[in-house]
Amino acid sequence: MCRLIQQVPSMLDKFYQSLTEDTALRVLSLSAAIYALLFSLWCYLKYISFAYYDFDLAIHDQVIWNIGRGSAYSSILGINFLGNHIHFISFLIAPIYKVFNHPLALLFLQTIVLVLAVFPLYKTAKIFLGYRLALVVGIIYLLYPGLGYTNLFEFHPTVFATFFLAWMFYYFYRCETGLFVLFMLLSMLCQENIALIIIALGIYGLCSKRNRLCALIALASGLVYFIVCIKILLPYFNRDTIQFIRIYGKLGNSFTEILKTIFTRPWEVFHIIVQPKKILYLKDIFLPLSFVPLLSPLTLLPSLPLLAQHLLSQRGSEITLYYHYTAELISPLFLAFIGGIARARNIVFFKSREWFLTGILLLMALISNIILGPHFAFFKQYKTLIPDYRDAQKVMLINKIPQDASAVSTFEFLSHLSHRTDLYSFHHVYSGFFTLSMKPYHLPGDVQYALIDFDDFLTFRGFYDLYNYQKIDEFLKQGRWGVLDVTDTMVLFKKGIADQHPLFTFIEDFVKPSQQVSFIIDDRFQWYGYDFYEQPQHIRLVFYWRPLKSVNKDINIFIDFMDQEGEVVYRQYRPLCYRIWPTQAWKKAQNIQEYQYISIPPHLQGHIKRLMVGFYDYNTGQRLKTTSKDFLGRIEIGPINKAMEAYVQ
Repeated sequence: MCRLIQQVPSMLDKFYQSLTEDTALRVLSLSAAIYALLFSLWCYLKYISFAYYDFDLAIHDQVIWNIGRGSAYSSILGINFLGNHIHFISFLIAPIYKVFNHPLALLFLQTIVLVLAVFPLYKTAKIFLGYRLALVVGIIYLLYPGLGYTNLFEFHPTVFATFFLAWMFYYFYRCETGLFVLFMLLSMLCQENIALIIIALGIYGLCSKRNRLCALIALASGLVYFIVCIKILLPYFNRDTIQFIRIYGKLGNSFTEILKTIFTRPWEVFHIIVQPKKILYLKDIFLPLSFVPLLSPLTLLPSLPLLAQHLLSQRGSEITLYYHYTAELISPLFLAFIGGIARARNIVFFKSREWFLTGILLLMALISNIILGPHFAFFKQYKTLIPDYRDAQKVMLINKIPQDASAVSTFEFLSHLSHRTDLYSFHHVYSGFFTLSMKPYHLPGDVQYALIDFDDFLTFRGFYDLYNYQKIDEFLKQGRWGVLDVTDTMVLFKKGIADQHPLFTFIEDFVKPSQQVSFIIDDRFQWYGYDFYEQPQHIRLVFYWRPLKSVNKDINIFIDFMDQEGEVVYRQYRPLCYRIWPTQAWKKAQNIQEYQYISIPPHLQGHIKRLMVGFYDYNTGQRLKTTSKDFLGRIEIGPINKAMEAYVQ
């Protein structure tokens, strides 16, 4: 046994040395194909299940769709799209989109571009490390958590920089000036800050005395392009609408002030960078690479400007792997990874044990992916991405909006409505400002439809303020909106019609509910009754509320669906009065009649026997006390068994 153990290193070394270059390429190609299939399927499922919860995919889909029609305007952003970022690459994507005219085409293209970047990285690594370690670099690239999260978070033209930069680095080392310049220019077209990587590459080339001609071209081109973008193009197209400078507000109110602070008050910069959450971000970036890039500080130089940008930002999404911001960092980080491996291989212990170095790098990449990355999470999540009855309801509501009609919606609907000239995001209405801006937002008066999920998490949590409901109330009153359809928390409004389905009303005189109850909620208001109706598509509950005193909380409800044994088999969360007239707006002795339209998941039909309603503070999540004897403060709705059974059967 001991003898066999002693032979293991020799056996592993022989296996490692037996790996041919053709086999390495086949393994890399197979790995890339598996990645492409997995993430393409994942993106497809996310799209059809409305799991793209932000507006980036919708923005770029509408922009590229508009470019094909001769316009560069983004109605979602409220500006020419070049005022957001200088994404000239979108003009090159537009002809492809003319052929494959669907948001999924952008998601698949993004996956393909990210996958294909593995091959120039492999070729660059082979120059310095040989094909065996180059294969290791390629596999670790495909396992890199930041790559997976970039792939899954919406769509961004910046991802093309990952591909173009990888080729640019390769031709830099090959001293092929023409192809280097081509991919350098293509890289800068992807976003204005890519020029910072180009500038840093020029400095790296001069310091390392490597390919000085390309280094000088990079330094001059990057500097000129960056200045033109920052000083001329962005201000011209932006019109001070999206105020990115606010992200770096602690450093100054202009690009010049920020640079001045960096060079004259470095201690302030240091305190911003060493915050615990930013140290954790650095750990997450370098851990999957075994911190090897740190062994080659000079090769790490092209990464530093973008790392600094993220570390100095006050925007939390820039200092995490879970968004797309690592897209522009991945290729320069892997350049430093290659340089670090070259240094590590020269360590005496690894000189005759390259297989051991390979094992450490692969093991660390695998463990990091399991801990940090999304790749293996797919097999846990895919069931949640299978479209369900609620997704079918969303499709039904969307289909009621004519293709040529202007619309405003909450986030999850935007990418399914983006093939129209006039589309707007409701979070601007709710917050009252443009994105990253203190500029007041005013929705155009000719918008025809509004599709709002009043339980949309990003809208009503990410932009939440206790009194933002006033903007919803003002929006509905000024637009003369009527309810065209409603299901659960999703409401489709159409301008200029009478309500087809009431949401809530104020009752001047006492109205006697069919089911009378008397419960006090949080010592602040009374629930004095309800009506229950069964209808073809839903259950309609009418609640009767009476405030006893001012309510300075945003109180929401949850509805528990109980089976025969009294177990909770389903729970829905709902804002009272659809956030249009929430509890903090209620006035003492103002009787309110509220209509809730409740759908039941098909797989639970025939199994629901009871409903229980509970209350919680939306701002804190705290459960609220009621005069009910239930230990959760819930109140049973009943007797409804006969009506419920008639409905679900």
